Amino acid sequence: MQMKLIKQQSASALKPREKKTTQALNQPVIYPVDGYKLLNELSIGGFGCVYKAIEMKTNRPVAIKYSKENMEKEYRILNQLQNCQGVPQVYNFGQLNNTYYIVMELLNEDMYTISSKQKCFSIKTTILIAIKIIQVLSQIHKNGIRHRDIKPQNLMTKYSDSTIYLIDFGISLLQNDPLPDKYVDGTILYDPRIVHRRQEYRFIDDIEMAGYCLVDLLKGQLPWYKYIEGRESRIMQMKQEFLDAKSTNQLPIYPIFQFVEQNQNNDIPDHNKLITQLREVLQKQNIIEDYIYDWSSNELIPTPQFKARTVSFQSQKSKFQPENQEQNIALEGQIQFVNDQKYKFMK
Repeated sequence: MQMKLIKQQSASALKPREKKTTQALNQPVIYPVDGYKLLNELSIGGFGCVYKAIEMKTNRPVAIKYSKENMEKEYRILNQLQNCQGVPQVYNFGQLNNTYYIVMELLNEDMYTISSKQKCFSIKTTILIAIKIIQVLSQIHKNGIRHRDIKPQNLMTKYSDSTIYLIDFGISLLQNDPLPDKYVDGTILYDPRIVHRRQEYRFIDDIEMAGYCLVDLLKGQLPWYKYIEGRESRIMQMKQEFLDAKSTNQLPIYPIFQFVEQNQNNDIPDHNKLITQLREVLQKQNIIEDYIYDWSSNELIPTPQFKARTVSFQSQKSKFQPENQEQNIALEGQIQFVNDQKYKFMK
């Protein structure tokens, strides 16, 4: 796919959208992007925010990610991975004054939002998610990319298929990239042990990170959660104790941690071998690999088809208002605010 870089627009042509959130000081100024109509805010993070929008030419719903940080490298990585199943499609990238943006495929809910409703996932759903994650990692690792930020918020669904999407390549590294001068880790709750040691991040560390994420989805909480406030050394110790514990061997996703320990010295791990081991667990549990997840039985509201409409950027009070009750319900199902106290520390 040919990259489409959008030139910076003149300041006089831009009318910023006022933001009224508790994280406003850390957020970029939101500008309208030529060719798109903004609808509603989907999520907020430490590095930026995501809005839902409509591409006016095609009436296609999209997601626009805004950030103060230059996201050109993330955009280039996404372009490199456009043929990988489980990586969202990306449409363009640009800069508006000091705000950068990426326009990409609109997905539905993330694993954090779904697990908050489900409390925890079944063995079947957890293993099916595990297989999908390893399949995605296999593709991005073959492209020489280390993701470095695998967590429930970065695993997303799309109601139209069973694919699990891996998003947010903001701190990802290409194969020959050294660690940046300013050390940036992913999320301490899920970080692999190598991050706590401040050592070179490897492909196998993505799989370890995915393993912790899956335990959280299966159990509802990780053993070291209570130490997230300034106790990094204790968290690292507990992760090692967790991997060494006999009880860990009883987890249905134990093959992931066994695989991690066996591949500490391999440049690129054999992802297919791990997928085979996870499928063997399904067989032993008499579980069919049909990709019907826990949430698949719920009545899902399809992505609403919005009529293109103008959002005012001049009034501080202006907000997108749904036209009817059904549309309002559908919108509520799309919003992905991460405002739980449990994840205050996340970036």
